[in-house]
Amino acid sequence: MASGTFGSYPVLFGTGLACGLLSLGHTAKGLEQFKHPSTNQLPPQLRGASKIGWYEGSVWFLIAGVMNYKWSQTGLVDLADKTAASLLITLLFGAGASYWRVNDKPSAGILLAVGVLQAIGAKQAS
Repeated sequence: MASGTFGSYPVLFGTGLACGLLSLGHTAKGLEQFKHPSTNQLPPQLRGASKIGWYEGSVWFLIAGVMNYKWSQTGLVDLADKTAASLLITLLFGAGASYWRVNDKPSAGILLAVGVLQAIGAKQAS
């Protein structure tokens, strides 16, 4: 496939952009959620771990975006790439389903949609 502005695999390029936007949205959601008074009732270590873990998730979305950008240029070239893409798909669908179960439909829908993009892009680039 000829490489253009969006790489050889434009769906993965779009998935990379979506992951960057997810990182921003995830960070904003965390900032809002951690204002809730109930978080101050948690023991300090648990409160700290919750916040740290949340923002680790925000960075994870950025890492996923960078990986998808690379794959948009190169495709999934080896077992490591294919395994990483499969794990991303599993995580996006799993997290989407979990948000659905706790009635956070907007988060669920976004994660499931990005999971679909990830799956389509990975299939095209394999």
